[in-house]
Amino acid sequence: MQYLTKRGRLLACLVAGLGVHPFAHAEGTNSGTVVTNSVSLSYEVNSVVQSGSASVAFTVDRKLNVDVVTQNADWVTAVPGQTATPGTANALDYLVANRSNDSAPVLVTLVDRSVQAITGFSALAGSPSAIPPAPATGTIWSDLNDDNVIDPGEVSAALNATGVTQLLLPAMAEDSVTNIKVVVDVDGTAVASQYRSFTLVAAIADGSGVALTGDNSGNAAPGGSATNVANDLNAVEIIFADAGSANAEDIQYDHVNGAALATPDGEFDGQSADTSGFITLATLALGKHVEVLYDPISENAYNGSGASSGNTPKSIPGAVLLYVIGVSNITAGLSAVSVAIDDDVPDSANEVLVGDQANPVTTIDLPTSVTFDVGGSPTTITLDRTSILTNLDQVWVKACSAASATAQAFGAGDPEIDDAPIGTCAAGETGYIAYLVTINDA
Repeated sequence: MQYLTKRGRLLACLVAGLGVHPFAHAEGTNSGTVVTNSVSLSYEVNSVVQSGSASVAFTVDRKLNVDVVTQNADWVTAVPGQTATPGTANALDYLVANRSNDSAPVLVTLVDRSVQAITGFSALAGSPSAIPPAPATGTIWSDLNDDNVIDPGEVSAALNATGVTQLLLPAMAEDSVTNIKVVVDVDGTAVASQYRSFTLVAAIADGSGVALTGDNSGNAAPGGSATNVANDLNAVEIIFADAGSANAEDIQYDHVNGAALATPDGEFDGQSADTSGFITLATLALGKHVEVLYDPISENAYNGSGASSGNTPKSIPGAVLLYVIGVSNITAGLSAVSVAIDDDVPDSANEVLVGDQANPVTTIDLPTSVTFDVGGSPTTITLDRTSILTNLDQVWVKACSAASATAQAFGAGDPEIDDAPIGTCAAGETGYIAYLVTINDA
């Protein structure tokens, strides 16, 4: 029942994280309880004391109430090429609660909605399309201990190619809450900002695991029927007490005919629904290049203009090497933000010295560009020689959206590169860091 606002969903997550679920407790006195009222009478006639008694009893009826709430405050991220492996892939997370005054089996039905806007979630960008494959493949399971893996005793199922997958939670006790998790496969050809929406419908079931078709107060489940019967004080009647959802995406499911309905989840229908979904995000590829620029015998590999000098310097003590680390957004249509690079400089205590420690700056030149593998594809990075040649003893950082590189000092102590800011990388953009090291000649 997706009655929570985005803020409310977040609060629900926080509350659940503290071990308290965002549900009311069971609905009062247990079903089947016999409540007896006895009355006694005493009186006196002609000084003779007499007495009488009477009693009436009734049996508490069965008030059935199941509730579903997603713990996801917004779209759950997925990446192209991910596999639906519990414990590794991000999961949709629903809470199913039995708020009845009796234990009850609960039939959980997951409906693949392809692309469906969700109240309180971020708006669907552009012309939305579904995350492939279609229909979705993946896994649904009852994560009883909320550890994001499938443990013994937890029921699970592969997502059905029909787009409808069911799990039976055999006997949910009063007040019990079960986490239902869903992970999906994402084809490697997926692009950014693709979506996959799923509605989880939980229905009260009978002892054989079949969803109830109606109660004894005339409330029918979708596809079912019901009669409003007279109350028998000695019998247990069944009454649906579930609330409905105000959100159109939280659809009903007709368990009689096996069909999802366009009708929003209603009150007193023996079931509850809520909707969540996945969105693809950008995938960044990383590559690293190293080459020798200079050695004391062969001298410079480049001629002062970024072109080859014909020399082939070797990595001997006193040689100067260039490192370039490139990062590229290889996902179409979505930016990656707050990108930063940490790099472990080779053993700068003994093996190398950071920067050009062997020669005057004017004796070292850089190539105009370097080409190396980034994310499985040859990528050419044009170096900002104008900036970098002003000081070869610093790290030079070219943000994805920047026109030129800027200097950043090596970290203190045993020099390292910490949080070099690549910034926001739009689809197809590449940023890099570049720096020099000298092989220790001491």
